Amino acid sequence: MSGTGFLMTKDRVTTLTPGIHTLGAQGNAMAIETASGVVLVDTGPGGAKTASAIQGLRSVTDKPVLAIVFSHGHLGYNFGVDQWLAHAAERGDPRPRLIAHARLPDRYRRYIETAGLQSWLNSRQFRTAYPAEVQPHWYRMPDETYDTRMVIDGGDREVVLIHAPSETDDTTAVWVPDAKLLYGSAAVIKSMPNVGTPLRTIRDPIRWANTLEMLHALGPDILVPEFGAPVTDAQGLADALLLPARLLRWLRAAVVERMNRGMSLDTIVHDIQYPDEFLTHRALKQNYGALDYIVRDIWRSENGWWDRNPTHLHPAEPKAVGHAVFAALGDPSVVLARAKALAEAGEPQLAMHVVDLVVAGPDDNAVVRGAIALKASLCETLSAGMSSFVSRNLYLSAADDLRGQAITDADGRKSAWA
Repeated sequence: MSGTGFLMTKDRVTTLTPGIHTLGAQGNAMAIETASGVVLVDTGPGGAKTASAIQGLRSVTDKPVLAIVFSHGHLGYNFGVDQWLAHAAERGDPRPRLIAHARLPDRYRRYIETAGLQSWLNSRQFRTAYPAEVQPHWYRMPDETYDTRMVIDGGDREVVLIHAPSETDDTTAVWVPDAKLLYGSAAVIKSMPNVGTPLRTIRDPIRWANTLEMLHALGPDILVPEFGAPVTDAQGLADALLLPARLLRWLRAAVVERMNRGMSLDTIVHDIQYPDEFLTHRALKQNYGALDYIVRDIWRSENGWWDRNPTHLHPAEPKAVGHAVFAALGDPSVVLARAKALAEAGEPQLAMHVVDLVVAGPDDNAVVRGAIALKASLCETLSAGMSSFVSRNLYLSAADDLRGQAITDADGRKSAWA
């Protein structure tokens, strides 16, 4: 499955309760019917996927789109805004209101400023081609923003937008009081909270826990997560909202206690012993986020960039370091042989640490070339053992980089974001 395929829901409309539907887009795009029109939550990535969502909406209602709500500012969720606006214009409908949390425009501006970086990291995390040039339809700014809460009055129904900081600081959850239906947006993912993803900025776990507890206090009967099927039973609601909040608070306390004892980050990662509830519960599967990711973000929130090794406080230029270490090894082929032996013994991570002594040596050296090839192979081995989609893809992308080849997409599909 390609990276963007991983994020896309099926091209179908699902009616959750009368007048409220999910549309196939990037995540669970929502369509909430009111007397005044449809409140649409997210427009999809653009292109064929958004066109299919428009067709899906028209299969269940002919009402105009009253407002388009941006669930959060991550890439792709609202690259289809222009298509929905064009659809409204073609029908002769009033232009829909574009509404987002007040922090979303700053995120969009940051993504525009760092377009090359976004291309680099998204191509590797999702293993699909991601353009470095900002496309005209990507960052349509909202017309209106809110800070904490906003009510859209549809005449017969209120749609309440609630600031739900979690995976992003601009996340909007959507509450429909008369139906007791809650769309959790990026705050609710029914798996390990996506805190500490290796290529992303810090995500505050306690802020996320606060949000989950606040959403649970609304008392929803129907909870729609960002991805996947709705939750309608009391235990499922607690598992989706309160269990991850409890995990995040427990982890914060565990990491802080060890930091206060002067333990280093890597020592903390390997020292924590997790209760079985957090390791085995179906609602905390590490299929995207991971426990050690969260530990690292908690560490980052209280520490600077230094890893406590004085060698790294003012390090030398990387190529010079690689050559100096290589020259100090005496016979670097012995190091490469040891790395290979560790790999054959089923210790790929230890083999990776050993091969790094050689891999940054002179480019024209045969042992270095062998080390690079071994490291690429080790990345593939480590990828196979990862439950996290992100870790798998980063290992495979690193293997591509080491081999000097383009990031490959396993199924050969084009990016849905292009």
